[in-house]
Amino acid sequence: MKAPEGVEEKYLVLMADIFPTGYFAASNAFKGYTPEQISEQTVVLIGCGPVGLCALINALEFKPKHLLAVDSIPSRLELARSLGAEPWNFQQDREGLDKRVKELTNGRGADAVIEVVGLSPALRTGFDLLRPWGTISSVGVHNGEIPWAGNDAYDKNLRIQMGRCPVRSVSPQALDVLKKNQHKLGWVFLSLFIYFSLPPPSLLVKVCISNEMSGIRFMADKIMPLSQAVEGYELFNAMKVQKVIFKAGE
Repeated sequence: MKAPEGVEEKYLVLMADIFPTGYFAASNAFKGYTPEQISEQTVVLIGCGPVGLCALINALEFKPKHLLAVDSIPSRLELARSLGAEPWNFQQDREGLDKRVKELTNGRGADAVIEVVGLSPALRTGFDLLRPWGTISSVGVHNGEIPWAGNDAYDKNLRIQMGRCPVRSVSPQALDVLKKNQHKLGWVFLSLFIYFSLPPPSLLVKVCISNEMSGIRFMADKIMPLSQAVEGYELFNAMKVQKVIFKAGE
C-alpha cells in the first residue's frame, strides 16, 4: 500500500497493526446498523491501552450517541476523556458504571461493547453491561474460559465477533480514519521511533530521529537503549510506564 500524502511518517507505523485493529474492533461493533441507528446507540469500550485508544478514535468516526471508556488507570482514562469518551474507572465505581449505562439506555443496556483487554473478567463485564440482541466486538487475545454459559448467551440473543484483525483487508478504511484523525495521535509517539520490516532474508531497521521530541503523554513515556530491554519489560510489567521505546545502537 502506498503511503498517502499528508500523513506524517511516524503515524504510518501504526498501520502495521494497532490502528487497523482499532478500526476492526469498532467496525464489527456497528456492523449491520445504519448511520441513523448508530446515532442513537450507547457503546462501551473496555480497555484504554494503545489498541483501545485506537479503537476509541475509530468508534467515534461512526458517531454513536454515547461512548463510555472503561479502565482502571487514571492516565488512560484522562486520554480517553480528551479524545471524546466518557471515562469510567471500574475499580473505583463499578456500581456507578452499571447505573450510568442503564440511565443512558432507559434500563436496556449498552447496544455494543468493544473489548480490548483479553481477560475473562473484561468479557464478563461487557456481557453484563450489554442489552439483549447487543453486540460484543472482542479483539483481546483470550486464553481463559469464556465467562458465561451457553444458555446465558442464548437467553440474551448475544452477537459476538472475536478474532485477529485482518490488517491488509481493513487497511484502506483504517488509513482513511488515521489520515483524518492524525492530529489526535500526539499521545502515540515521541518523534523518535523504530520500526522493523523483515523481507527475508534481509532485515531492514529504520530509525527516525527528530530534534523535536513532543507529543509524549501516553504510549511512549520511557526511552531506553536496547541493551536495557530486560529492565524496560520489568518496568512495563510493573505498570510503572505506559510504553517503552528502545533506541537501537546504544
